[in-house]
Amino acid sequence: MCAATSQPPRLRLAVAPGIPSSNLSSLLARLRAEDPGVALAFFEVAGDVLLQGLREGRYDAGLSLQGATDPALKTQPLWTENLAVAMPPRFHLLDRAKLTIADLQNYPIYRWQAEACPLLDERLASLTPLDRESIQQVSSFEMMALWVAAGYGVGVSAQSRIEHGHGWGITMRPLADGPYEIVTYLQRPHGQAGSATERFERRALQIAGTGAR
Repeated sequence: MCAATSQPPRLRLAVAPGIPSSNLSSLLARLRAEDPGVALAFFEVAGDVLLQGLREGRYDAGLSLQGATDPALKTQPLWTENLAVAMPPRFHLLDRAKLTIADLQNYPIYRWQAEACPLLDERLASLTPLDRESIQQVSSFEMMALWVAAGYGVGVSAQSRIEHGHGWGITMRPLADGPYEIVTYLQRPHGQAGSATERFERRALQIAGTGAR
């Protein structure tokens, strides 16, 4: 009679849109190298679906740009990304080292709403009604880069994304009147973490530079 084999530890990780990919790839690479026995189930979901799934026990941990204040969830900030301006080549504002939102108000501004930034949203909402009409919502960073590279306007996105997007034909300038930031949060249910989830949390804090190495 064959002895029953135990199931390998698993980690059900939910990731919301907009999470900076370089830090996430480093975290997942460390998980694969240091915890190869963990079966990783990866879910790409919207932020509200992620939070509801954590509450209902469908996911063990989540990464999102929403700093939830739900008492049922443990929420920790991990890494912070500065937002910057993506501009097409030969754009006349390229002679400036830094820009402000006011510098952009005469051009269409492309925004990926997954990269929510309360201060930036507040500043954009304070523009005149005519200027607010020029704010264009896009479904991804790639769509933003496409429109900017084609010369249809400027974009505001995570600085690291714009730097990695130079091959698309876009260039980057920092924003001076911020700070305009997006923060990645690690979230998990309170008091329900298994050992695989706890090890993942420690690694995430190490990547963020806030945990013991």
